[in-house]
Formats: sequence, structure tokens, C-alpha cells
Amino acid sequence: MVIRRLSTFALAAAAWSATTLAAQRAPRGKQDSTTRDSTTRDSTTRDTTARALPTLQVTATAVATEARRIAQPTALLSGAELRRANSASLGETLQQIPGIRSLSMTTGIGKPVIRGLTNNRVVTLANGQRTETQQWGHDHSPNVESADAERLEVVKGPASVLYGSDALGGVVNVVRRPLPVAANGERVTRGRLATAWNSAAHSPSLTLVGEGASAAGSGSLGWRLSGTGRRALDLRTPGGIVSNTGNITGYSEGALGWQGARSDITATGSLRDERIQVADDPVTAPNYTGRQQIRTQRGTVDANVRRGGQRLQLQGGIEQNRRAEFGDDRTTDVALGLLSRTVSGFAHWHHTPIAGATGVVGVAMQHTRFTTFGNETLIPDNSARALGVYALEQRTIGDFALSAGARHDWRTLSTPGNRVLGLLPTDRAFTATTGTLGAVYRPTSPLSVAVNVARGFRAPSASDLFANGFHEGTRAFEIGRADLRVESSVNVDAALRLRTARVTGELTGYVNRIRDYIYLTPVGLPGRALDSLQIEQGNARLVGAELGVTVALTRTLSLHTTADLVHATNTSDDTALPFVPPPRAVLTMRWDEKAPGRHASLSSEWNAQQTRTFRDDFAPKAWNVVSASAGMSRLTPRGLVHVDLSVRNLFGTRYRDFMSRYKEFADAAGRAVVLRVSADL
Repeated sequence: MVIRRLSTFALAAAAWSATTLAAQRAPRGKQDSTTRDSTTRDSTTRDTTARALPTLQVTATAVATEARRIAQPTALLSGAELRRANSASLGETLQQIPGIRSLSMTTGIGKPVIRGLTNNRVVTLANGQRTETQQWGHDHSPNVESADAERLEVVKGPASVLYGSDALGGVVNVVRRPLPVAANGERVTRGRLATAWNSAAHSPSLTLVGEGASAAGSGSLGWRLSGTGRRALDLRTPGGIVSNTGNITGYSEGALGWQGARSDITATGSLRDERIQVADDPVTAPNYTGRQQIRTQRGTVDANVRRGGQRLQLQGGIEQNRRAEFGDDRTTDVALGLLSRTVSGFAHWHHTPIAGATGVVGVAMQHTRFTTFGNETLIPDNSARALGVYALEQRTIGDFALSAGARHDWRTLSTPGNRVLGLLPTDRAFTATTGTLGAVYRPTSPLSVAVNVARGFRAPSASDLFANGFHEGTRAFEIGRADLRVESSVNVDAALRLRTARVTGELTGYVNRIRDYIYLTPVGLPGRALDSLQIEQGNARLVGAELGVTVALTRTLSLHTTADLVHATNTSDDTALPFVPPPRAVLTMRWDEKAPGRHASLSSEWNAQQTRTFRDDFAPKAWNVVSASAGMSRLTPRGLVHVDLSVRNLFGTRYRDFMSRYKEFADAAGRAVVLRVSADL
């Protein structure tokens, strides 16, 4: 069965080989590598796709580094590609990237799944600030807004050296735009508008941004105010309307910062309110109208002090996430209430070269208090503390770009107990040591090779240890296990990267071995795998591959192909792991005209049937959908105006997605027309 899946991927690998040979034979253009690597800032120039290697990123290394010099696989979504991909959920926005899927539930919940891992194995950052929005729940989507983000950075594979517990699968960082700067003392005032309409759920959205800067002493004082509103009605599918799947989201953010020649400081505050309806099987729970109401408040202070080529980076943040779940749309009685309050921060010393090595030495802390309210009890009140010290260094020696890092973490979790759950006061302590070692051979040449070995960890959460009740959001009874040990993983990546004037691509293979893997075992009725979920622990192995290739056929026409697969096994009993996506391949033909700024594309996405399911999980048949898009950009006296029109599932194909929590009783969305208009004001 493994061989059959790998043979499917071999077709895509063959395409890689062919394009590699074509690139080697093709005449090189006069454009040098520096020019080719420059970041495209708007769609009036040729778009940089999510499949191409990002020019600079900060999430994988904590310092701005060229992606071709980073051994660990990374991905970037920015510019026009981010504008066209932005959706109601973070998972849906990112799922076009090889190796990333969305674990979806209703129209407003989409959790990123990186290489078959999600929930507490993927860390989400809001501009570098770690978020703790109770991501342990399958229905708990990251409460982070990307509507006005500058870019989304992704690290694939363990990243515990910089981010500690939970970064086994990877990291997603939603990076905000920098505040404006009053260059030469000139006052700046500007704005942006972005609006969209999605026909699949009759969903409008609107984002408004105002920002400016003025001279202040020896520096510049910048500010920004932004707001996003989004609404969705019930999802429309070829099989009919899926009742109780609408949502309403409101988000507001304000930032104020001062920037000088040798230091800067920025304070940011945000508020996000969501009302999400949660569907259930109309056969077993007819006329169910449950909902969630979520409020997330976040405040952050970032500061930098620069002296003699060195930089001290400081961040402190607070976050409150209040989640209330209701049994129907009329009641005001909270069935299950979950409230978390988190204080976090880090200090990074970015030092000058030491023996030829540059890098960062850091310390990070976090304290989360969790309380419950409502009529039902799922987990007890608890308090978690974490402290980590670490270093990550980089050095170039000849044809090799080398990186190495290490970290040690201390974590505690305590609860006063709970009479309803029959739980006595309990204290648990966990420690973990992690590291990373990587090398890129000939990073500046057209063809380079990267190898990276990383160790990650995840400490058990309160829900893993102590859950014992009905979870209204997942519509399942969840049962924890109090004797769990720390999860630890060792991941090996090997990548072949190609970057020429005509072809950009990357072929990556990986093996991730996880010791003491924590998972939910369905113990519900036959054929309904998610009725009851019980925590178990074993060992796991995930083996996978990812491919992304872009070929410039002419000046305006390009071909993009991506593919990914992951084979995940619980090696303790030789069964499949839960929520692991099936193999996928996407082929896109794209036309881009630099002036006057027009684009069009036609793509086909194929998903195989998941033949290795976890226990009684339901595996829908393989499916293929065709999508199309077109758009234009114009430069006005106020700035750029973009109009983008896309049609997902052009022919209204009826299918069910394996990564949907509703796959047992509901089809995926039918033909979805999305119109986006954005403009500088």
C-alpha cells in the first residue's frame, strides 16, 4: 500500500526531473541572482508564488535570512498570492502550499495541518507572539487575523529550538506590515481597503486600514488603525445547504510605534469577536443549532536596541481567549466555557560574528491560567508555566551554509482538582532538550542540496491529561489520561532545490519519528468515528515528500505543479494516525502580463482516497476539481487598485473532503465564485 502511494508521487517526481534537465539545457538570461531574488511587492510585476522559495524570512532563524541558505524547509505567502488566497480561516488560506492542509469544521474553522500534524503540534504566532487560543480542541481554530498581513511564513518540521513545546509539526507566523516611517521628516497619511464576496456561503468581508507617521524628536512616530468584518451564511453544496454553518467575525487592531536610528518600540492591541455555528449529523441530531462565541484580546510590546552591529530584541505580550459553547441558538446558558489568560515574552541577543558564526541567544517564558465556566465540565482549572533558554547559530564555510542550535525547557502544569471530574490536586513537571543541525551545499548555485536534522517536543496539555466530559464544539465525549509522558520527535529532511532564470523548484523528503505520540482514539459507534474520543499514547512515524516546481514557458506564461503525500503510522500497533491527509497533486497554468497588470489562471487539483484510515474513520472517494481565476491591477493617483475574480470548483463537482469534520454527512462546497477588490486610499 505504501508502494502504491509512492508510485503516485513518482509521476510528479518525474516531472521534476524533466524540468531540471530542461533548465540545465536552457540558456541563462542576463538577469543576475540578486535581481531574481528581489521580492515582488505588488501584482504590477511578476508574482512570486507560494511554491517559490521566499527571499527573506525570520521565523525559522529569528534573523532575516535568505531561504536558500536555510536548511529547514520553509514557505512564504505574500503579495498578490496572499491577497488572492486570503480566506475566513488560516488553514484555508495556507492550504495551497505543499505539505499543508486545512482541518475544517463549519465555514469559519480551518486549522493548519503541516505534514500530517495539527492542533498542539503546530505553533501559531501573531507577528512573533505565541498564541494560546486553546488549539488543543479540533474545533478550536487559530484566532489570528491575516486580512491585512504583510506575509505568512511557515516552518515545516520541528522548530522547538526557537519555539519550545508544541512545535513538532511546524510554525505559522502571521507577520504584520511595518508601521510607516516619516522619511526626512515628511508626514505620511494613507489607507487601504479590501473587500470580498464568496458565493459558497453568501459571505461578504471588508477590511479598512488607516495609518500614518510624523517626525518625533530624532525619530519617527508611526500609527495604524485597522478593522475587519466578515459574515457567512450556511454553506451551499451540490447536495444542498448544510444547516447551522454560518459565522460572524469582527476584528480591530491599533498600533503605535517610535523608530529611531538605534532603537525602536511598538505597542499593538487587538480584539477579535467570533460567533460560529456548529453543525451536527441531521440523522442523529436533527435540528441541532449549537454555536460558539469566542473573544480574543491581545496586547504586545516589541522593542529593539542596536549597538555596534548587535541587536537586543525584546517582546512582551498578554492574551485572553474566552470561548463559550451553547447547545442551541436561542439559549443564553453556556454549556461549556473555557477561559485562558496568557503572559509571554522573550529576549533575543543578535550578536556580531563570533568565530565566523552569526545568530541569536535567547530566553523565553510563558504563564497561562485556565478557568472553566458553564453548565458542563470538560477539564479542570489549571495553571501552566514554561521557561526555555536557547541558541541558534549560522555560518558559511566554503560551499556550505551551516546551522546549529540547542534549547532546554522547563514546564509545569498544576490543577487544584475538580470534584465533578473526581480529580484531586495534581502537579506535573516536564523537561526537554531539543536541537537542530543543518547544512545547505552550494546555496547560491542554481542547484543546491539541503539536509536538516531537528528534535522537537510537546508537553501534555491539561485536556490530554484530565479531560472527562462532553465537548459541545466537537460534539464528542472526550476522555484524558493522567500518566502521559512528553512527546519527543526526531525529524530528518533532505531537499533538492533548483533556481534558474526559467525554473524554480524544490523536492523534499522527510522522516519524522515521534516517541510517546499522544492521540485521540475514537470509541464511538461503528461508522461514526468521532462520537467519543479517548486519549492514548504510543510511538509514531511519518514519512512524506513534497514537490513544488514553477516553469516559465514564455515571458507571460508559466506552469506550476505541486504535490505532497505523507504516510503516518502508529508503530506501537501498526495502525494509521488520525487526521492525516491523502496524497494530493495540483497543476496550474498561469498567464501574467506585467503591463497593464493582468493575470489569469486555470488549475486542476486531485486528491486521492485515503486508503489508510484511523480505526473507523470515513474515507471519501478520490476527487478532482478545476478552478479558474482572472484579475487586473491599475495604478491610480492614490495608489494601486486590484480586482481579482476566482471560481473554485468550476464545474460544481460533488465530493467530500477527507479533512472535513463534516465528511460523514455533508458534501464540500460546490461552485464558489469569489470577487476581491482592494485599493490604496
